[in-house]
Amino acid sequence: MKSNLSLDDLQIFQQVAQHGGITATARATGLPAATLSRRLKQLERAVGGRLLERNAHHFALTELGEGYYQRCTPLLAELRDIRQQLSERHARLSGCLRVTAPVGAAQNWLGQCFNAFLHQYPGIELELVLSNQIEDLVEQHIDAAFRVGELRDSSWVARPVRDSRVMLCAAPAYLQACGLPSHPEQLRQHTLIASYPLHEWWLEQAESGAIFRFNPQARLRVNDVAVAQDAARAGLGITLLPSYFLEGAGSAGLQVVLPDWRGIRRPLYLYYRDRGVMPARLKALIDFVMTWVRQRDEPAF
Repeated sequence: MKSNLSLDDLQIFQQVAQHGGITATARATGLPAATLSRRLKQLERAVGGRLLERNAHHFALTELGEGYYQRCTPLLAELRDIRQQLSERHARLSGCLRVTAPVGAAQNWLGQCFNAFLHQYPGIELELVLSNQIEDLVEQHIDAAFRVGELRDSSWVARPVRDSRVMLCAAPAYLQACGLPSHPEQLRQHTLIASYPLHEWWLEQAESGAIFRFNPQARLRVNDVAVAQDAARAGLGITLLPSYFLEGAGSAGLQVVLPDWRGIRRPLYLYYRDRGVMPARLKALIDFVMTWVRQRDEPAF
């Protein structure tokens, strides 16, 4: 037989027993006396017996009511403690966040952002899952994901963080030996280095908006953009890199090729779930990342 026993009704019963009647409980809790009476009757139907003896002049627990009160009181107190502890933990700026991000971004600007975040919030731990593959975010227990492009799962909230651009580059020594191309078509005559996920090259001409798209016949293919960058720096050919790889010291030993042709803009999103009930540590991360990027006012890469 299905039980209709309600935890809320048990808590009301406990309060009525502690305050010594419905009227006193109504004054203490602010709940209407009629509501309290109705909920008590509902509980008595669920347990199959009378819990209280009550009239205008008398209030007492029945034997069944006394048994329920003695057994339920410590259990309800423990549940309140658990709820309080979980609520405090949910609101505290502490605990672990499991975050996934592209390898290249984490090796550059996003890694710098994570480091700054950990300095500001010493009680929070980050478990970073770096991958250029499309991960199953639920199966991997991911709290937040940085990804270029949109997810198929519409249940995740998507916040645009930065625009993504890629640029062609090579070592000056390679270009001196093999020549500087003047149009993307000439890339077919050059030694190329391709990195996943940039296995197909899409280039856009800045002035005309013309698009050039092709699959490079690469001498070297690798699933790590940093390795492709090192190979290009070593003079092994032309490669396509996110432009943040060419910021600061990353540009050393490399020269931009066909600067008027760049990759099509693609937005980088921050994905997360439960907009209204997220833990405080996740909200802190989201706010920090968005502020960190905005304060630097960095151009789209």
